[in-house]
Amino acid sequence: MPVLDILTAPHPTLEKRARDVEADEFGDELVQRVSDMAETMYAAPGVGLAAPQVNDPRRVLVLDPGEKEERGRRFFAMANPKIVEHSQDTIDWNETCLSVPEFEIELRRWRRVKVAWQDCKDGSPRESWFEDYEAVIVQHELDHLDGTVLLDKASRFKRSWYLRRVSKLKKRERVTA
Repeated sequence: MPVLDILTAPHPTLEKRARDVEADEFGDELVQRVSDMAETMYAAPGVGLAAPQVNDPRRVLVLDPGEKEERGRRFFAMANPKIVEHSQDTIDWNETCLSVPEFEIELRRWRRVKVAWQDCKDGSPRESWFEDYEAVIVQHELDHLDGTVLLDKASRFKRSWYLRRVSKLKKRERVTA
């Protein structure tokens, strides 16, 4: 199982809305892709990863909110996920992102979300409630599927500061390479 390259902002793929997984795409190939995404997520290390972050245009995500020693117990692989119900109460959370390294922002998210998705192996329907930290992860990854990264939720000042910093680092890397 290869560890895939994770795209970082700004990258045009991260800005595009992912397309639905088609009926003929379910099966072993998609399961293998999900396995590679999980391997990449664990290696990063992260707790969630959306397909656009690894340059795949489909609405697929993986998540595992468990602590390192609990990994695999709450692992989810979702195709075509969507929130079908949510609580009215919210939670504030400091979020980070594998596609926006060394950046953190506090966001308000729904405390509970009910997500419907399709199984990656056979396309069968699934749904589950997610609460607190798990709900934050799901909402974060769904943002990626809609072409939104954390920078899009930051103030104009914080966004431009981060992008200038990234640009300077890339220039230094080119000079030293």
